[in-house]
Amino acid sequence: MDAAGIILADNAANLSKELTEHRTLAAVPFGAKYRQIDFSLSNLVNADISSVGVIMGQQYDSVMHHVQSGAEWDLDRKNGGLRYLPPLSSAGSSLANGSRLQTLRNNAFYMRQLKEKYLILCGTGYVGSIDFTALLQDHIDRKADITCLFCRNVVNETPLYRRIGLVTADDGRIISFDPAKGEALISEMTMNTAVIEREKLLALLDSLNNNPRGLTPLEQLQEMINTNKVYAHFSDDMVIYLEDLPSYLSGSLALLDYDVRAQLFHAPSGPVITKTKDSPATRYGKDAKVSNSMIADGAVIEGEVRNSIVFRGARIKKNAIVENSVIMQDSTVGEGARLNYAVLDKEVIINDGRLLSGYLTHPFLCRKGDRI
Repeated sequence: MDAAGIILADNAANLSKELTEHRTLAAVPFGAKYRQIDFSLSNLVNADISSVGVIMGQQYDSVMHHVQSGAEWDLDRKNGGLRYLPPLSSAGSSLANGSRLQTLRNNAFYMRQLKEKYLILCGTGYVGSIDFTALLQDHIDRKADITCLFCRNVVNETPLYRRIGLVTADDGRIISFDPAKGEALISEMTMNTAVIEREKLLALLDSLNNNPRGLTPLEQLQEMINTNKVYAHFSDDMVIYLEDLPSYLSGSLALLDYDVRAQLFHAPSGPVITKTKDSPATRYGKDAKVSNSMIADGAVIEGEVRNSIVFRGARIKKNAIVENSVIMQDSTVGEGARLNYAVLDKEVIINDGRLLSGYLTHPFLCRKGDRI
């Protein structure tokens, strides 16, 4: 495929600051053993894309530690392969306005070095197995300048689900894009993913950089739509949108549905690839009880787990009850403790007998390293 990928591994979504305090959005753990960036990388690699740039956020260490050279995705190559790109790459550049366009402008040098004709720009605020081959082919067939990805099959509706402001013609061409239009919106979810010719993007970035009329970003976007052939590609591939902490919990618990897991991890477009760890098998105590849950390898279950996601290395001690919760890597729930609708980040310790309870719309969150 004559395309390269650029992953925007930033914190543009509203996911709880506690979950992104020590990591960028792309590195947030999901589904017992994955990170959110795994899905974007896998979608690109499954579309035979072998040149991928990852534009880092300020908390970049966790992404680099997880992805490393990209060997798991066959991206440790002499030609092309994986390249980490800082948000500030040019002299005098800044992120004063937090703009993704500014971030792309700061990395224009990387795009100029690429040989591929097309670029697929990916956000990391969702997880899903998306057919990027079909997305690119649709872009080519329509002779579009820009093609934006929209997904109809969204598992968990979020507050932004109907706040897109997209108006399209019968042929799929986008006429306007105004998030302020409220109820007049269609129900497809924007995935912050788009296809554009590499040279076209460089020219657009140059034109947007020269803004003598002082247009706002939204006005610049509308002007870009008016002067270019911008199309919408509607995909029926299933996605889970991770906008904030409630959608993170609801999206995680959605994995307990067999059909959701099948569409996410066994999609026709290819597998979801992640970093391999040689953990021991999950160990269950003689009094352990587990129902409708995902338990990763390396976990130790001595208590009861219901309708929950438990990551590698986590431990649920005797007489503890965990339900409707997400327990991340190396966290411990003490004897007799009870958790309901809770999200425990990595390396949390819940002491014996503690009672923590939230609700699906207001989960109880423990930050990384907390001890309660």
